[in-house]
Amino acid sequence: MHIVLLSDKYHQPGASAGVTAMLAEGYAQQGHRVSVITSHRSEEESTIRNQDYVISLPISYSLKLRHYKCLKQKHVSRMLDDVFRELRPDIVHAHNIHMYLTYDALRIARKYTKNVFITMHDAMNFNYGRLNTKRFLDSEGKDVRTTPLDHIRQAGLQYNPLRNCIIRHILRKNVVKVCAVSHALKSALDVHGIPRTQVVHNGIDTNFWKADRKGAQRFRKKNRFEDRKIILFGGRLSRDKGSTPLLHALNRVRALVPNVMLVVLGDPKRWKGLLQEAHVPANLSAQITTIDWLSREDLRAAYSAANVVTTPSLCLDTFNLMNAEAMACSTPVVGTCFGGTPEVVKDSATGFIRNPLKTEEYAEALVTLLADDTLAKHMGEAGRKRVEKKFSMEKCVETYLNIFADSLNCS
Repeated sequence: MHIVLLSDKYHQPGASAGVTAMLAEGYAQQGHRVSVITSHRSEEESTIRNQDYVISLPISYSLKLRHYKCLKQKHVSRMLDDVFRELRPDIVHAHNIHMYLTYDALRIARKYTKNVFITMHDAMNFNYGRLNTKRFLDSEGKDVRTTPLDHIRQAGLQYNPLRNCIIRHILRKNVVKVCAVSHALKSALDVHGIPRTQVVHNGIDTNFWKADRKGAQRFRKKNRFEDRKIILFGGRLSRDKGSTPLLHALNRVRALVPNVMLVVLGDPKRWKGLLQEAHVPANLSAQITTIDWLSREDLRAAYSAANVVTTPSLCLDTFNLMNAEAMACSTPVVGTCFGGTPEVVKDSATGFIRNPLKTEEYAEALVTLLADDTLAKHMGEAGRKRVEKKFSMEKCVETYLNIFADSLNCS
């Protein structure tokens, strides 16, 4: 069958784009014809790019208008109509389309096939940013409700009171199934009236993400970490990712593990601001190193070199691929109780699940793994087995293909 994937930023770094690319590869390996529709800034090139199986549409606008423009843009819809008419897909599998390709892409896809699916990777289809309300945090992630007042606080003057109603209408009318990458996200989708939801956990390439001992030695030697206990943290750095609780915990950890080093993967300038915002002792920075960008191979080495990876998000962090990638590299994880992390990291088996806002408990979990090499190794090995069983890309691809096949059989 011919599967067309939609992704706003297919060629750019990001979890959603990475998962979309791996699914495209996985579908092709199973013998299916694959096409990808994505976008690029029209300032870069004003015409449609068509390279191999990837079609990129030129789309630009002021992001101040995002919550209006994400619904429909006439010129984008015309381009999509032309592309779908030529491709004639059997299956359309959309991913993040809430910026450039627009939700109207689902209506247009429905003109050419009844088998339209969308995978939700975040909360943007019912929220105006990351879900991190006081209710959510106070309930340890159980209360996922949002209100118009929450949306106004997030969006400000960009608030579009009709946006969420229109998105729900488009989904009900045009989509066979809405897939959520975690049960935590599905619960939020259900509460907000998103129809026909089903959980399909993300998968990773377990053949690539595996312990690299030689790479780990090189990483430690290059960065002068030979005698250090490493906590690894990274991603798109923001306060919602838990930078302040992590720094407060680190201040406690260093009293018990003096040779600890926090290795932060991300924008050093952004991290500098977060460090200042946390109001921690100035001398704590001596036990922090930032690394701006790593290739996939170097990131695998960093995971393998770390004693523990931590993901202390303070929002509905729907899946967080760092958890699965670290576990695949046999490194234990101390993860957040918020979002999908507890579905990936098995508490007290492949690491620990903690509320990062409870600093003492969070720091204690980090110290436990830093101080007990035998326990860390045991949990790391258990993590590898768990990822191979539950979160491989092969399993993810198989699940989606079964969903597609069921839909085709019912058509």
